[in-house]
Amino acid sequence: MHTYKLYYFVNRGRAEAIRQVFHLSGTPFTNEILTAETWPPLKDEMPLYQVPVLEVDGHHKIGQSVAILRYLGNELGLSGKNHLENGRLDMIAEVIQEFNNDPGVGHWAYVLMGVDHQDKEDYFRLKVRPGIGKYAPLIEKMLMENGNNGLFLGDKETWVDVFAAESFGRLLDYGEESSLDAYPHIKAMITRVHNLPGIREHIHNREHTVC
Repeated sequence: MHTYKLYYFVNRGRAEAIRQVFHLSGTPFTNEILTAETWPPLKDEMPLYQVPVLEVDGHHKIGQSVAILRYLGNELGLSGKNHLENGRLDMIAEVIQEFNNDPGVGHWAYVLMGVDHQDKEDYFRLKVRPGIGKYAPLIEKMLMENGNNGLFLGDKETWVDVFAAESFGRLLDYGEESSLDAYPHIKAMITRVHNLPGIREHIHNREHTVC
């Protein structure tokens, strides 16, 4: 059995879906919380000089959040049953990551942390909502194509369901509760995933952060 260490800061950010995949699968891992003091000495050891980074068996390091999620999905039984199903999951994951990297959505964390001093409500309305309008209809459509069970593929949760629920769930937690009212399948997905054993307990116990 592999050993895992996840490097990231205390915030949910790009690492929270990874943490939830570990908790959903019941896989032990070390949640290495970085600080302003501990991060600089470690930066040069990271493959892309950034985090999140997953360390496997003490020396193999994987960067990029989606690459980590895909690796864990395959390792921990949270992927599709064949290459075609995994191709569909990868397609959906690419759309979710495009949403996360949308200029308005991607910069939102800096507003929430106070690094950018723009008004949070105005920023969400003017800069984040357009990203929702662009990408949420695609995610809603893909969920509808799988029926009405709140999943993207069949009747079993995958790493992409966890990734999507965290990416869009942050809109409700840090933005506007009404921001996904037009997308009932996305809201159903968030509810289903965040109430799964393991993930539910993690969410209940995790430290409150600003983003």
